Amino acid sequence: MGLSYNDLILLRFIQKRERTLLSTVAFQFGKNEISIRRAIEQINLYSESPLIEVKKSHCICRLSYSDYVEFARHISMDDYASSWLERIRVMIVAIFFHGYVNASALYEQWGFSLTTKKQDTAHLRQFLKDYKLTLNTLKTKGLSITGDELMFRFLVIDILHPLLEFTAENRIEARFANTPLENQTYALAEPYLLPVSRQAAEQLEDFLTRHSLSINYPSKKFLLLFFCIMIIRPVTQDMIFSPNLPLSPMNLSFSDSPPANWFCNVAVSMMNFSRSLDFPVDHRLWYTTEDFAEQVITSLPDPFSVHDDLILELYNYFYREITLAHFHCTFVDKTVENTRGQFPALYQTIEKYAVLFKAAYNFDFAEEHTSTLTLLIQKHVLRNQTVSGGHKKVVVVTSINFERVSFFLEQIRDKVNLKWTGTLNINEIHRLNAMDYDYIFCFSTRIYNLLHKKNFPVIKINFFVTPEDVESLLNLGFTTLKHRFHTTSFVLELAGKSQEEMIRYLTTQYSDYFV
Repeated sequence: MGLSYNDLILLRFIQKRERTLLSTVAFQFGKNEISIRRAIEQINLYSESPLIEVKKSHCICRLSYSDYVEFARHISMDDYASSWLERIRVMIVAIFFHGYVNASALYEQWGFSLTTKKQDTAHLRQFLKDYKLTLNTLKTKGLSITGDELMFRFLVIDILHPLLEFTAENRIEARFANTPLENQTYALAEPYLLPVSRQAAEQLEDFLTRHSLSINYPSKKFLLLFFCIMIIRPVTQDMIFSPNLPLSPMNLSFSDSPPANWFCNVAVSMMNFSRSLDFPVDHRLWYTTEDFAEQVITSLPDPFSVHDDLILELYNYFYREITLAHFHCTFVDKTVENTRGQFPALYQTIEKYAVLFKAAYNFDFAEEHTSTLTLLIQKHVLRNQTVSGGHKKVVVVTSINFERVSFFLEQIRDKVNLKWTGTLNINEIHRLNAMDYDYIFCFSTRIYNLLHKKNFPVIKINFFVTPEDVESLLNLGFTTLKHRFHTTSFVLELAGKSQEEMIRYLTTQYSDYFV
C-alpha cells in the first residue's frame, strides 16, 4: 500500500509533541481513533522499531526532528503512495520550466498505468480551470499549459515554496523532509532557479532595505521565487494576464516595464511584512471591515470602542488575504494550533460574521483566517483592559505570521513586563549579533535547538502562555505588571502641551499604556 503524505503529516504531528492523547490526534485530523490506530500501524511497518506507540490512549513518539527528517529522506518511490494532486503538481512544474511534459514517459517512470495517467490528466484539466489556465496537447511532445501568465506563476510558486530552504548565504536548496514526489518537483526547477537565485536574493534584500521592511520566512521564500522567475521568464507584451483583481495592488517602482512593475506590485501586496504596507484606499473594503469589527466587538461580553487602529489592522490583513485567495495561494501556519479551543466564543463569532466578506468578495474564511483573526482581535481585547510596562528586552524568532506574533506579545505583556525589540525568521538568525536583547523567545523545538547550540539565551515558550511559562520567566528575572506612574515626572512631561499634542505624545511615547 505504501506511505502517504498524510501518514507523514500524522507522524510529524505526534513527533513534535512527543506524547499526546489519541483523542486529540483524531480530532486534529478529523478521523476516529480506530482510523488513527490503523494509520500508526501502517507507518510502523516502515521501520525496524515502532516510530509511534499507543499506550493507555496516548500516542508516544521518541524521534527527534533530525530522526524524522532522516526517515522521510529515505522513503523510496516504491514505498510511497502518491495522490493525484501530488502527481499533477510534478506535471505543472515540468510544463512551466520545460514548456511541456511527456506524461506517458513520466507515468511509465513512476510505474503507473495508462488508466491512472488518463484519470490524472482529467483531474489536471479540471484543476487548471480555477486558475484561468488550459491544458493543451503538443503534437509529438506532450502536454502544455496556456492562459493567465500571472496565475500560472503564482501556482508554480505556491507549489515550490514549501519544498525549499533559503540559506543565510542566499542559496536555495531542497528541504530535507521532502517526500519523493516533492524532491522530484524541486529537481525539475532547481537547474533554472540556482543560476539566478543570488541575483534574485539581492533584489529582494534591496527592496526590503529601501522600504525598511522585514518579512516572515514563508513569504520570503515565496517572494524570492517570484524574483527568480521574473529573471528566468521576463514579462513580455504578448503574455496573457487579467488585470482585473478584487483589490488594486501596490504602486511601488520595480521596473520600467509597466506589465513587469504591475506583476511585482501584485506579488508584494500578498506578502506578510512586519509592518503593514500602505495599501490603496478601497472604500468597499473599509466599510465591510468596519461593519465586521463593529459586529464582532459588540458581541463580546465586555465590548469596547472600535478605534481606527483596529480597523486599519483588519483592513490591511483582509487586503492581503483577499488577494492571496484570488490567486489560490496559501500560507498555512503549523505552529499555532487549537485557537478555537483557546477562545471558542470569539472564534465562533468571527465565523458567524465571515458572511460579510463572502457577500462582498466571495471570500471564504479558512481555518487559518479565522484563527488569525481571533488572535488579532483578542490582542485588542487585552490591550483595552490592561496596561503594562517593559523591562526585559526580548526578540521573537519564528516563521509564523506577524498578526499572530502581535497577539502573542499582547498576551505575554498581560503577564510580565517586557520590551519587544524585534521579530526575526529562521533565515535571519545572523542578525541577532547586532541586536540589543536579554532573551530570545521561540515556539518550536527545531528553532530552540538551533539557537541553543549556538549558545543564544533562548527560551522555548508556549504560544498560548501557560502559568508554568510565567513562573519560568519570573524565575529568570522577569517581573510582574506595575500599573503606576511617578506623578510629578509624568505631569512635567505633559506640561504645556495642547490636547492634540498630549494625545500624540502619549500614543507614541507610551503606546503600551494608552490606546
